[in-house]
Amino acid sequence: MRREPHPLTGTMYEHLGDGKVKVQKEGSNTYGIFKWDGEWLEGEVTQADPLMLLYIGGPDLPLDHEVIWMGAPSKAFDGSIPIEAFPGTHMDDMPRIVGKYRPDKGKETEEGWRSIGYFEPEFFLDNDRKPDRVPDAYKMRNPIPGGPKRISTDRYWKKEYHDLEVEHIWKKTWQMACREDDIPNVGDYYVYDIAHLSYLVVRTEDGIRAHQNICLHRGRLLKDCSGRGETVFRCPFHGWSWNLDGSLKEITTEWDFPGVREDAAQLPPVKVATWEGFVFINPDPDAEPLEDFLGPVMMEHYNRYGFEHRYTQANVSKLIRANWKVVMEAFMEAYHVIATHPHQMLTSGDLSNSHYDVFGNWGRAAQYPSPGSPQRGIMVTEEEALAQYRASADGQRALIQALTGEDLSDFSDAELNGGGFNDLFPNLHPWGGWMRICFRFRPHGDNPEESIMDILLLAPWPKDKPRPAPAKHRKLGFDEPWTDAPELLSLSKITDQDVFNVPSVQRGVKAKSPPYIWYSAYQEMKIRNFHRNYEKALGLPDETPES
Repeated sequence: MRREPHPLTGTMYEHLGDGKVKVQKEGSNTYGIFKWDGEWLEGEVTQADPLMLLYIGGPDLPLDHEVIWMGAPSKAFDGSIPIEAFPGTHMDDMPRIVGKYRPDKGKETEEGWRSIGYFEPEFFLDNDRKPDRVPDAYKMRNPIPGGPKRISTDRYWKKEYHDLEVEHIWKKTWQMACREDDIPNVGDYYVYDIAHLSYLVVRTEDGIRAHQNICLHRGRLLKDCSGRGETVFRCPFHGWSWNLDGSLKEITTEWDFPGVREDAAQLPPVKVATWEGFVFINPDPDAEPLEDFLGPVMMEHYNRYGFEHRYTQANVSKLIRANWKVVMEAFMEAYHVIATHPHQMLTSGDLSNSHYDVFGNWGRAAQYPSPGSPQRGIMVTEEEALAQYRASADGQRALIQALTGEDLSDFSDAELNGGGFNDLFPNLHPWGGWMRICFRFRPHGDNPEESIMDILLLAPWPKDKPRPAPAKHRKLGFDEPWTDAPELLSLSKITDQDVFNVPSVQRGVKAKSPPYIWYSAYQEMKIRNFHRNYEKALGLPDETPES
């Protein structure tokens, strides 16, 4: 049974079984008993932190999977490698940190207001042990100028905005459809669905191609799900068929369709490009090259992390009752940690001093350490911060060398610590370094108040060895927790906390008066950048009033 103190108050939360949690104040015999979903049952203590209740008494993982997702390979969980081989990665091994809440009053810098615990990135770069190896992309800074941004709540629930997204984003923008490993052999195909649109991504003798997944006879989807070893796409309705390259193979009883062959000669093609093992598609025939869309800073940033050699350790999708943007934005800032992830502060900081930058379609966060916990008054000196920075780099080097056999002795500290939570417009979040996490967010059909969230764990693997087959795709329904996918390790517990809030956010943005919300100048900068790109794509005005 879980038993943990609250990181701000020291109040003890203890699972009693059957989803019941005892909450007992520090140094007192007074207590309360709650259901994990927040309902008070008995006792003098009548208020509790809902996210701690969820963490302590909510849906849980097998004990041996309560491991940091970036620490151990999946082989540790099939019995071939004992979990004891990864000391320090199990949550129970880590010391607990409790500190009373203290407002972070911030400090003014040349770039604007930052957390009181903020360290300039240049401090870490100037003290890198391999300064000549630091890529230029790591040295670049680009915070968005200006203050908080106001956003209309209409774009989170009104169908008219969903329809605009289909026409101006999903039909016009580069988007990740799958990994190359999902279609390793000729004839393997992947069905990529976005809103009401559907595409076939297929490996042919001439490389990867993509087409609309629609029969040109009566409009039935050619394939309802992904598959392998196909030689022809034959419609299950009347048997019309197309070759893998999209060219027409056969119209059954063609004598009854005079003059139709020319019109049905080719499935409408979709642009395809690959980057670091990801397969991107863009339905717009006039789309800019993928490289231009990604931008040079993003491509250089990921250059040394071997994403093209990763294997898919976990692949999980979940239906969520909230707009895809509401869900996605919950993963674009660290501002929420103190309230949404209280248990994380027991073993780390509050991340209010994280770093943020944006470069066109790409946003980068937590590129440099955010040591201490400014909102609990736990501060560190420059010497302590640098020591943590170097220790983290050494730990990453040892771990990745052990997993891959690769010599990382020429990597800079900056590269070894490059595991930030990054995002690419419109809906892909490939985290940096060797963090493994890759999120994707999509509308669920044409309902603007439902979405699909996808999680991939992309694990490092030796470049000279065949990769394991990708993990089988697991699909979770609206009411199934992420912990029903134990292959996500401790990330599943964290993500359950993240998505706990979003249905309530969805209800709130739909009902809110006045009908707008705000995003902060710095900590929610990446969300501001998303909406800047979103407004540009949809042709919407900036609704922030003049200051």
